[in-house]
Amino acid sequence: MPIFFNEVWLKDMSPPVMRGVVDFLDKLRNGVKPHNLPDDLKLLAGPWLSNEEAKVYFIFEIDDPTKTFEAFAERVASGLFLRRKLTLVQNWDGAREFSAFLARQST
Repeated sequence: MPIFFNEVWLKDMSPPVMRGVVDFLDKLRNGVKPHNLPDDLKLLAGPWLSNEEAKVYFIFEIDDPTKTFEAFAERVASGLFLRRKLTLVQNWDGAREFSAFLARQST
């Protein structure tokens, strides 16, 4: 299943925002998802809070990340999140396979 590195910028680090973010991510860590997150979403690592900016990071797997749109938009509308950046990542075995593919192409 595809793995994504998720960076989420918070509205700010005020007490109400942090309370909402911590509550949401604690539930996600414990496998409790809101109704609008798909069943196949699995948190693999994190979340981590940045000490340099209002931002959290976490890694999850999901077949189709577009199915997270409603849940993310709901948190934007509620004032918790500002934006996010999803980065598709490959495990190291995939990197080795890609390296071998490139080596074959160059010969």
